Amino acid sequence: MWPFVAMASLVAVAATTGGARRPQRVIWFASLVLFTIFVGLRHKVGMDWNNYLRMIDKASRIDSFDRVLTVSEPLYALLLVWGDWTGFGIYAVNLVATLIFFMGLYRFARLTPEPWLAIMAAFPFFVTVVAMSANRQALAAGILIWLIADWYKLSVAKRVIWIFVAAGFHFSALLYLAFVGWEMRIRLWIKIIALSVFAALAVYVLQSTGQADYYDSSYGSGQTEDTQSSGAWIHVSINALPALFYFLLPKYRSVLFPNSLLRLMAFAAIATLPLVAIASTAAGRISLYWYPVSIWVWSAFPQIFSPRSRPLVRAMISLAMCAMMVNWLLFANSSHAHLPYQNALFLEAWQLHIGFVP
Repeated sequence: MWPFVAMASLVAVAATTGGARRPQRVIWFASLVLFTIFVGLRHKVGMDWNNYLRMIDKASRIDSFDRVLTVSEPLYALLLVWGDWTGFGIYAVNLVATLIFFMGLYRFARLTPEPWLAIMAAFPFFVTVVAMSANRQALAAGILIWLIADWYKLSVAKRVIWIFVAAGFHFSALLYLAFVGWEMRIRLWIKIIALSVFAALAVYVLQSTGQADYYDSSYGSGQTEDTQSSGAWIHVSINALPALFYFLLPKYRSVLFPNSLLRLMAFAAIATLPLVAIASTAAGRISLYWYPVSIWVWSAFPQIFSPRSRPLVRAMISLAMCAMMVNWLLFANSSHAHLPYQNALFLEAWQLHIGFVP
């Protein structure tokens, strides 16, 4: 467990001492590279490790372009084909996916009131759990959080294009089309029509690619008592509880939720809570897209206190995040797949999983 604790401790120190100062570019970039190597070159870490080995083995057998969709979402399938072509297999795929994930996270974090605290808020689950296992969705989330950072600089058309790029790695990213529709400055009845069109388009994409049945089986009606996510309440609460500050701390809404997109995402995070009782796995997966809420809220939280109290608040938030990560690694049902941590850089060639390993 110590590699996880060591990495989180580095961020905790930076978050506690950095405050609202803009991070030095060299240190900021160096940390991005360090975490990309730490996550991207992991070996046998994450519940989905063997699943992705099977997927890249299947991708290596593709003999025509029209069979790409039988492997995964189109862009991720192509990434798997490329990874197999490089000879580095799943390690090449993971490294690229992780780099995109962290580039999006760091882009967004740098815009927050306290960038290092934003990274600290992401570390316990968004980095340690999501990026270490849910490769496709982490990649899609990285693209989307980058999109959120530039949301108000982009036209509606560009927002839609980037959402479809993210959906090329995990179709669940199409959820963000709802935010595009709701953010459009048009009459309410036209907005409702736009949302309906976006929803119909998302359903069409899922149906035409055959992914609708897969998602229903994996996250919806196909769920059984054995496959329900027992930790979904915790995963969803990580974003839903900070989102509740919108109602609990109305005086500080402009600091904790500075724009309409974050407010909409906060409402979505809260609305995801009841879904846990119906489809826990789906709720847990959907909640991954609401992390910008908790990242921003916790990075801004010290600002609602007096300057004299802020160092203590930063330290308490950092300590709480580290404790959450350690608690998950010690007690979560799926944490055994993260331990012991191994990195491809420190293994012999014969130990690497290049290709399918049953």
